[in-house]
Amino acid sequence: MDATGKHPERERDENGNPRVSAEAAPEVGQRNPFTNRDYRAWLTATIVTALGVGVQIAVVPLFIGERVDPDDRAAAIAGALIIQTLPGVFLTLLGGVVADRIEPRLLLFRATAVAATVAAVYVVLTAADVTIVWPVFALSAVVGAVAAFEQPARQGVLPQMVTRPQLQNGVIIGNMGFLAAGQFGGPALGGLVGGFASLTAAFALQTGLLALGAVLFLGIGRYEPRAVERRDVRADLGEGLRYVRGSRNIIGLLVLAAMPGVFYAGPLQVNMLLIVEDVLELPPSWLGILFGAFGAGMFVSSLLMTLRPLPKRGLLLALSPVLGGPVLALFGLSEAAWLSVLLLIAIGPFAAIFMNLSLALLQEQTEQVVMGRVMGVYSLMFVISSPIGFAQTALVSSLFGPQVSTVASALAGSVIGVVLLVWLPVRKLR
Repeated sequence: MDATGKHPERERDENGNPRVSAEAAPEVGQRNPFTNRDYRAWLTATIVTALGVGVQIAVVPLFIGERVDPDDRAAAIAGALIIQTLPGVFLTLLGGVVADRIEPRLLLFRATAVAATVAAVYVVLTAADVTIVWPVFALSAVVGAVAAFEQPARQGVLPQMVTRPQLQNGVIIGNMGFLAAGQFGGPALGGLVGGFASLTAAFALQTGLLALGAVLFLGIGRYEPRAVERRDVRADLGEGLRYVRGSRNIIGLLVLAAMPGVFYAGPLQVNMLLIVEDVLELPPSWLGILFGAFGAGMFVSSLLMTLRPLPKRGLLLALSPVLGGPVLALFGLSEAAWLSVLLLIAIGPFAAIFMNLSLALLQEQTEQVVMGRVMGVYSLMFVISSPIGFAQTALVSSLFGPQVSTVASALAGSVIGVVLLVWLPVRKLR
């Protein structure tokens, strides 16, 4: 901060983007983030918490499916998912400001503890055999509000823990752990426990995992808030938005961040139960198996990405929705269980490239003092796009079935991906 009380301007290139120096590009050196104790603590807490989140992905649709008419399942599941994302639309930017002001480990502990409390309410509902479905929507809103503060804090603290050469691998391994647990281990556990034991047991498992995750986050070292000067919240928020607006690269990365929610995550989350029961004609326990196949593809691909620096990362990122769309469309057409599993595994690499590189490139382009606020905008793109994806999926699925919905959404995403590939400067990032 200079004598005027403002953050000094970064040198900018001919496009108005903050110029990335050699230290902001992939470096040769110690790239192993596990040498840092705080990173190990953060990763352990992240994985345990993600397991709890993953259990919810599988068992909440099962909870809803047992309490509504079969014809209303798509609308009810989509409704719960939309309500879960709506608080983030209004709170995520505030969550980014809070993440720059409050010690990360305390914020993460409190947010995860609230999520564990929500899971405990589900335990009571299922144990009491409550047949009404409306509590799901209220609980979904609480979960969404918690995520608005948890995600910027969890993502924003990472660059404080590791060195610049370790950052990309730190992001990849963190995403690998979170997504493997959240998309593979958690849903598989939830689907199997909910299908073979009971939903009460599955929600109890989720409660225990989230409570343990909250405690583990306290094991992270103490990091001072990034925004040392306490100003009006609106002033801090305005500074973050101006920073984002000043970089075409950051804007391009944020536009791409909206793609999964609209075209890919929506169909998978809303339609998966319908595909299992109506298309593949399999028992509900297969919900966990299919989510697990997708998570396994992401996990292995993310692991391979850590072995060596990737060339032309921006181009790889921009191509991933273009090439992943046709594979998702084939999954929508599949009526064989074995083929559906293989196709979900095949989608994993494209999802891994997108999730890992979008976050790593964004953090490399962002100064630490505004990291929480930029991560808040990044999270906001997901929470704004997700309700759109859930709504369009529910509408098309209700009218034409889950297969048509999945295929149409995937192909539309691929076409729009081509447009963004040409239009955005992201493809030039190294």
